[in-house]
Amino acid sequence: MRKQRIIIVGGRKKARFLIKSFLQNQIDVTVINDTAQFCEELAEDFPSATVACGDGTKPYIFEDLNIESSDFLIALMPSDADNLISSQIAKYQFNVKKVYCTVNNPINVEIFKKLGISNVISSTHIVSSMIEQLVILQKIDNYIPIETGQVGIFEITISSNSEVISKSISEINLPKQSIIGCIIRHGQSIIPKGDTILMLNDKCVVLVNECDKQETINLLTKGKGV
Repeated sequence: MRKQRIIIVGGRKKARFLIKSFLQNQIDVTVINDTAQFCEELAEDFPSATVACGDGTKPYIFEDLNIESSDFLIALMPSDADNLISSQIAKYQFNVKKVYCTVNNPINVEIFKKLGISNVISSTHIVSSMIEQLVILQKIDNYIPIETGQVGIFEITISSNSEVISKSISEINLPKQSIIGCIIRHGQSIIPKGDTILMLNDKCVVLVNECDKQETINLLTKGKGV
């Protein structure tokens, strides 16, 4: 069985962490870095990895390493522009199957996607999303993002103070892009319809579009008289 092959371009601590993790999972790792001393350290610390010292924005280094049709490339260089160039070369010139491009400036996420690099990772976006979810999770039991967060599934329990108790689902006027797909009541699952009445301690499993998530949560958790 062929090993998966991952190309890591740039990075220091992040690169080290990924190299160690990938090698432990029996993945073929190739590292490209423009700092000679760091490359020497990596070669010594990870003898089973292929380490090349060079500019990860130059096609010739990819050609020398025969990265054609590799499984993944992860661009970790400090310059967003360099990461974009490296990602585009890997995707379009060397047919790498999946490319991940990191950015420091979150504004570049949508720009890079428009330029053909769909897997763009912004640490700023990740942290802000985590903070947002921590706030939301105070009201809901679980949240599972789907399609990079565009859609989500969450569970929410109807509390004693909720104004939706004894109301039918059609009376609640949920946003158009949200739906209660299942209700868990006394350990039994119910597939609800518009005339299904919500009761105290019902656990609702909700499918929702990201743009309507907060409004849906507010409707299902709003207290009486609020």
